Amino acid sequence: MKFIRNLFLLLVFAGGALYFTNPDQAAFSAWLSVYVQNELADDEPGESELGKKFRRGLGQIAGAAGGKMAERQDLTVASLYTIEIAGESHVFVGVAGQFFALKGA
Repeated sequence: MKFIRNLFLLLVFAGGALYFTNPDQAAFSAWLSVYVQNELADDEPGESELGKKFRRGLGQIAGAAGGKMAERQDLTVASLYTIEIAGESHVFVGVAGQFFALKGA
């Protein structure tokens, strides 16, 4: 009986922690901006300052636009974000304040 009580308390605590750290649309927009910048990064060393500024600007634009275009599905302890770009679906999951690409990215 003690085991069941402790398991129940653990599940309630974990669920509460995930609920309070479920990222919102603004957090997704900020993360998407950085994600796009990293995806656009050139693997070659010696990127020019203009190239860095251009990539940063494109990331900020994509983050702002993508954050508004994304369809958020709130699962209480996590969130799914789906973006349709050129007929291709990109799915990201947000859980515990973090984001992960699931499909299409």
